[in-house]
Amino acid sequence: MLRHLLTLFLLELCLASVLPQESMSEYPDCDCTGNFVKPDRSVYYEYICGDRRLGPRVLPRKLPLGAFVDSYDRFGGLTPNEFLERWWNHTGTGYKYPDHNGFQLDEGNLPMSANMTLTPGMLVDRFGDAGGRYLSPASAPFSQRALHPGNLDTPPSFPEFPNNYRVYRVMKNITVIAGPIRPWFGQPGLGTQFFLGDNVNVWKYIKDDSLLPLNPQGLVEINPGCKFERMDLK
Repeated sequence: MLRHLLTLFLLELCLASVLPQESMSEYPDCDCTGNFVKPDRSVYYEYICGDRRLGPRVLPRKLPLGAFVDSYDRFGGLTPNEFLERWWNHTGTGYKYPDHNGFQLDEGNLPMSANMTLTPGMLVDRFGDAGGRYLSPASAPFSQRALHPGNLDTPPSFPEFPNNYRVYRVMKNITVIAGPIRPWFGQPGLGTQFFLGDNVNVWKYIKDDSLLPLNPQGLVEINPGCKFERMDLK
């Protein structure tokens, strides 16, 4: 019964349009001081504080991505230095990620997830290349995905994917593990994620024609401004 209710909940989220987003928190505007920020002057005007880990200075404006980040609070109320102190793995090489594949946990500390079938015609997307194991419904606000801000960086080697965004059409049935996303990286999360499996990535389903990549080029119109200001290009 619980599995049935969870599946219905996930289906409703997949069919929903962009969901209400959280209000933007206030914090010092681009305070780049602190020992955890590592500025690179050669890219200072491309990334917040010149640190690629903090994401791009310019956020997408054109639909659909502009709606995804419309009230996105990049650092969850923290300064850039506080954010990196909290979320960066200082003994490793990357950000800290949640256990249980990032699913929200129930009262018993068990992941809230269930098997689900993605059916032909559905649109799914991700911020990241095809080597990843996660997809989302192609309508989810960025804050509900609970990703770190570096996921919005446009890959220098793949400029045809603005803000690292990929979108796919499902062509064949794909069984995934679906459930709500745990709040993380100072983001509210609770959007829906589709986990492909421990040894499966998006590229596998592209190669067997289960996923059809759609061209995202031209989806994004840049808009300048540190943090979340919206100013017209001059």
